[in-house]
Amino acid sequence: MKLTPEAPLATARIVGYAAGDFALNLMFSFCTLFLLYYYTDVLGLSASVGGLIIMVALVWEGLFDPLMGVVANRTHTRIGRYRPYLLYGAPLLCISFVAMFIPTGLAGAALGMYALATHLVFRTVYTVVGIPYISLSAEMTRSSAERSTIAGARMLFALTSGLTLAAATLPLSKALGGGEKGFFLLSILYAGMALIILLSCFRSTREGGRDATFTPSTRAIAAMVFDNRPLLLLLGATVGAAVAGTLSGKTLIYYVKYNLGAPNAVTPALTVLTASAALSIVAWTRLSTHFSKRTVWLCGSAITISALLTLFAIKPVIGPVFWCILAAMGAGNGAFYLSFWSMVPDTVEYGQFRTGVRAEGAIYGLVSLTQKIALGLGVGLLGILLDWVGYRPNEHQTAGTLSGIRVLLTLVPAGIASLVAATIAFYPLDRSLHHRLARAVARRPFGVARTVGLTSEQRVTSKA
Repeated sequence: MKLTPEAPLATARIVGYAAGDFALNLMFSFCTLFLLYYYTDVLGLSASVGGLIIMVALVWEGLFDPLMGVVANRTHTRIGRYRPYLLYGAPLLCISFVAMFIPTGLAGAALGMYALATHLVFRTVYTVVGIPYISLSAEMTRSSAERSTIAGARMLFALTSGLTLAAATLPLSKALGGGEKGFFLLSILYAGMALIILLSCFRSTREGGRDATFTPSTRAIAAMVFDNRPLLLLLGATVGAAVAGTLSGKTLIYYVKYNLGAPNAVTPALTVLTASAALSIVAWTRLSTHFSKRTVWLCGSAITISALLTLFAIKPVIGPVFWCILAAMGAGNGAFYLSFWSMVPDTVEYGQFRTGVRAEGAIYGLVSLTQKIALGLGVGLLGILLDWVGYRPNEHQTAGTLSGIRVLLTLVPAGIASLVAATIAFYPLDRSLHHRLARAVARRPFGVARTVGLTSEQRVTSKA
């Protein structure tokens, strides 16, 4: 049987879809960069309490992600499986985001409970929108090359969103009145922007003509996951990468404010880190057309680890070397963002080839579960460690505390990143193998697995 080549995706459709990541990251990256700081230095909660609030909410979100993935997989509407959640979920998501920053006048335990409740609601609704959104990328095309392009476009928008937040959040918050009032008005601004973009994303996207009559059981999905070696390796790498990124990214604010004694440099530091990651995406995307995604990831890891170790070795001082190190860290992070999100959809065909089960929503839900739990543990651990090293908000820090902050920013993430690189070195899928996988699964209906007794490579070669 001769297969009809898949039509290339229009640039407008890729851009329209990828812009959704800008909107989602106006809220997700805002929480990643500033929520712990908001809880500690604006609301006055202790670092442990603030960290635990974020940890509990992220773990809950992670546990809810796979369930949402299964629900999305089993959704059947005239506008698709995943797109309805963008249309109807976006307004609720934006409202729940603003609710976290409403000035309440509460204090103590009541304030902590309000922060926890609103953050739990936000994380729940974020999953309802976010999991269907990322699942769309596997439905838009089965071309590994186009998925790299989509991932690159997504990361450009996501990092541009992060860059906007890094450069504008603290100055705008101050201009809007500072403190709780400034963050509240800013949340309304960001939520309004996100709503418009997400509704535009809905209008711009279409879903592929996938067989809607085959819905895998939960048991079949679980079997597919455990027989999916590339996915399992990515899940392991996700844990380490999320913890390392959380420790380095969130500690940077405290390092600049206290170790460098330059609170006004927090915004430029976050801007340089995010801008270099965004600018590097174009180069990494181009490299990924000549080298495997695994190679790109490992190159980025080497750059990030070297930058972290250098930052630990030098004297804490603002200067050209410091800015160059931040730029290198961002560039290394850019390779990870691109590689990871272009690898995940490729595991969909691998799982379908091995077991006959295709479940994008479930895979993305599981990836998100792993990522969110790791992020939550990272934030909770950071809050506890900050208290352990003696951190006190808006006070002069002791030499021991400054040393602890420095280690949390550099050595700990560098060690974890090394383990992640060692894990991803065993990732087996390259573009050639994935192309043969995609051709093989296209020749048979859903629910039909590979030939028993043949390795993946042998089976694909024989059919492609």
